[in-house]
Amino acid sequence: MNKSMLAVLIGGLMATGALQAAPQDNTWYAGGKAGWSNFYGVDYDDQVKEVLDTFDPGQDHSDLGLGAFVGYQVNRNVAVELGYDWLGKYQVDQRFSSNGVEAGLDGEAKAQMIQATMKIGFPATEALDIYGRLGGAYAWTDSSISAWANDGTSNLTESGGGKYHGAAFVGALGLEYAIDKDWSARLEYQYTTPLGKTSLDESGIELDNGLLAVGMVYHFNQIGDEPVAPTPPPAAVVAPVLVEKQFSLNSDVLFEFNKATLRPEASQALDSLFAQIVAANPKDGVATVIGHTDRLGSDAYNQPLSEQRARSVADYLVAKGLFADKVRAEGRGESSPVTGGSCGEQSRQALIACLAPDRRVEVRLEGVSQPAQ
Repeated sequence: MNKSMLAVLIGGLMATGALQAAPQDNTWYAGGKAGWSNFYGVDYDDQVKEVLDTFDPGQDHSDLGLGAFVGYQVNRNVAVELGYDWLGKYQVDQRFSSNGVEAGLDGEAKAQMIQATMKIGFPATEALDIYGRLGGAYAWTDSSISAWANDGTSNLTESGGGKYHGAAFVGALGLEYAIDKDWSARLEYQYTTPLGKTSLDESGIELDNGLLAVGMVYHFNQIGDEPVAPTPPPAAVVAPVLVEKQFSLNSDVLFEFNKATLRPEASQALDSLFAQIVAANPKDGVATVIGHTDRLGSDAYNQPLSEQRARSVADYLVAKGLFADKVRAEGRGESSPVTGGSCGEQSRQALIACLAPDRRVEVRLEGVSQPAQ
């Protein structure tokens, strides 16, 4: 990545956007990155160094680096990240010949790691964050190395390598730019040390790594910052109109005589009632379910019976989908008959039948009418 390309990228990121770069608090994000992985500060086992004293092996090599990560945004400035990085390969293939001495070095080291870091970010603009990450890693370094030298009288050869697993330090600096509320882009330089170990019975090589990478991040469960449609011209103000509707069901359809438990066949009548309530649909509607009994029995008995019947109907309507805080239940006992004095002296069965209209459940629906669209 040449300097001019890097300058253009950074200049683009510094442009002020309309979104906040950091994701919202207590949300997750995930992303990937790719870039230039550079190995340097390479150190070898002392026995290999003896061979290297005769020439400069060239200890700087780069490769493609890749990574993936997930993170949790604790608040505007702080997040924690867990990631995997493939840092690529460091390779050496050197030959030297001078004054009758021939020497050579062949080697390869592959490095990868799992890292955990804390990310601290600060806003540079509304759309751009400057951040740093700091933490540790568990790294795998797999290598093979062979060094030799021949001065005509003696021949020296050393070889080794293998796998080394161990802890490493990770630090990073970067820029994160909000493309929209869900996506952001990163430009980051990450430093890792040490990778491997010089001992020939382990990896036989120890080296540092710098990874300059660009990445994309997806932020989950972000809300807001959606495009806002143009505001339509104000409509004519319509004065609210109070709406009141009343529905009545015969208790004998819903309950056995002298009972407050709904009969199985009551569901048909209550489903029809629910449909009528939904069809009425007043704004901020409140449904009041009122239970009534006939005059048979004492008032002390009839009052709780009417309340229980009202509650049974209210519970059914809530189960069907009405909001519980918009449904009320009350009982009126025998205080509001509709038969008046029309049911005189007659047999008990005939009187029960005559007083049937008094045994009822009423639903009063109150709210404000919704203006036609």
